[in-house]
Amino acid sequence: MNIPAFTAQASLYSSSRRYRSSITESAAKSFSEHSIVPAYMPGPATQHECAVCTGLCDKVMEGCAIIVVAGVSAVCVGTLGFGCPAAVAAGETILVGCAEAYAACIGYCNIPSWVPVVGGYCCPKICGPPNPLEGSGSGCCDLGENCVDQHDPNSRQGCCPSDQLVCGGNCCAKGESCCGDTCCPPGYYCVGGNYCSQYPTGNVPFGNPPPPPPPVNNCILGGAPCGPKCCPPGTQCCNYHPDTGADCRTSCWA
Repeated sequence: MNIPAFTAQASLYSSSRRYRSSITESAAKSFSEHSIVPAYMPGPATQHECAVCTGLCDKVMEGCAIIVVAGVSAVCVGTLGFGCPAAVAAGETILVGCAEAYAACIGYCNIPSWVPVVGGYCCPKICGPPNPLEGSGSGCCDLGENCVDQHDPNSRQGCCPSDQLVCGGNCCAKGESCCGDTCCPPGYYCVGGNYCSQYPTGNVPFGNPPPPPPPVNNCILGGAPCGPKCCPPGTQCCNYHPDTGADCRTSCWA
């Protein structure tokens, strides 16, 4: 992988995440302990490409630090300590340049793929604000995916897969089709272009009300089936109506 601006000179660059300060690490730990699942993260293949790109940045910064330390030590020994102050000052200047190049390298890895350069390693599609504490790629989905609500039960943390439809802003389960703004289960009919019915004409035989569509959704995040929808994890299905949708609450008795 060739990264712009990282030539032989730049091979002295950019810091590994292990160079973060203890304050930053503490903040990240505190945030992760209190946060829910991070929203909008690309799939495993993209995250691997991202790790390869940012890993190169880490190695270059690590090499920079090693060279600076070795150079300062050599000057200090060679001058019996008299040249140490000047060597340390020069080393600090070099490290500042390394840090700036490291930031540019990480920024390059996170450039969205629609920018007219070779990028998109970590962020093929922007769906939300990035969160540095969650790492590279946060706030992003894969190309071809659609951005939906991060709690949508049929999505991957807000990323609706490319082989699933989005109806009315909701990620449908695999095999469902759009009927207006409603995700219609397989075997059901879209009557009038906006009403999902078990019957082709929408009429109910013998005057009996049609049963609610079966819970065909995957509920991939562990939510409870609720008609053709899934309630988010931690909630239960209290009622479902075609007009009002799923009534999901933490307790149906509250």
